[in-house]
Amino acid sequence: MPTNRQIRVSLTAIFASTGFFVGSWASRIPAVKSEFHLSPARLGLLLACMTLGAVAGSPLAGYASARFGSRPLLRVAAPIASLAFAGIALAPSVPLLALAMFISGAANGHVQVSMNAQAIALEGRYRRTILSTMHGGFSVGMMAGALVAALVAHFDISYHAHLLVVAAVLLAIALTIGFFLIETDPAPRTHRRRLRLSLPLAVIIAVAFFELFCEGTASSWSSVYMHDSIGASSAIAALTFGLYSLTMTVGRLWGDRLVLRMGVGRLVRFGGLLALCGMGLALAVRSPLIVLIGFALFGLGLSCQAPTLFRAAGQLPLPEGQGLAAVMAAAWPAFLLVAPVIGGLASITSLRAALLVSLGAAGAMVVLSGGLGRLAPVPLTPAVPEPD
Repeated sequence: MPTNRQIRVSLTAIFASTGFFVGSWASRIPAVKSEFHLSPARLGLLLACMTLGAVAGSPLAGYASARFGSRPLLRVAAPIASLAFAGIALAPSVPLLALAMFISGAANGHVQVSMNAQAIALEGRYRRTILSTMHGGFSVGMMAGALVAALVAHFDISYHAHLLVVAAVLLAIALTIGFFLIETDPAPRTHRRRLRLSLPLAVIIAVAFFELFCEGTASSWSSVYMHDSIGASSAIAALTFGLYSLTMTVGRLWGDRLVLRMGVGRLVRFGGLLALCGMGLALAVRSPLIVLIGFALFGLGLSCQAPTLFRAAGQLPLPEGQGLAAVMAAAWPAFLLVAPVIGGLASITSLRAALLVSLGAAGAMVVLSGGLGRLAPVPLTPAVPEPD
């Protein structure tokens, strides 16, 4: 039986590899846009396929996690997600690319539910908050993926070869981590009932919706904005998302301490205000340096939001994975909306004007976070000594 430390290393690896996938893909979106000669509107619809797959797969992921446990779900979903990513790299046409992105999104949705459920179960063993640090591993991977993509783009290596190599690395990690996971008990059949939307879960979903809209803005449009609207090179465009990932990583490494000091509501509200300022700065000044600083602040403000909200959903009195799956199924449509909403508005006006929608999303997150202090479960408190 694996030790807690081995499980933690394994989970950190899957969080980091999932982030590496996101960073690699997001940074090569301009290359895909150029390869298939896509307008902003068509690119928006194409990007929506991945999120649509995640939204469609999340309810099934919640059921599968409660029925079989998060461990077998993660062991199956992670390799499938890697193979689907290889399909994105090899797709020769827009319809096949859209299909590969849909499958990748569905598989990745299962990975997201199961790896977060595993991390919350490990928090229960440690009796201390570690989920934000886990998400810090995701951000490290995302930053590394973006920085590698910037280097690859600088040397004019095709995104096909780049993403195919990434998929092979992810597959190797996915096949390895399955040996070092927590064996959780499936929920009794009588507990696998239809999910009821409680007030705490509804508030968490609402805040998560706008938070994920902001994250989707950065992952889908930050590089495109820097390249097309600001006129920076492909390498600088990829670096934009890399810097966003760096500040998100720094924030998440402090998130477990901050949530205990500030509480759920105050932490989410402060982060939303910081994200609001960062996006406002990036849109107000047409300078590559200022845009980089703006997206850096944007990433710092959003850094602790997702792990804080996922933990709150995972600690609700529900069968394993169902609270997380509910958040992802109901809030992940924000990712689905980012692409067509921003892309459609950009076609009518400009990408810079379209990104003003994200300012509204950050503002809504700030307003709604007031209810989290009363309704969200209290995070776990530290216990010493830490088990091995």
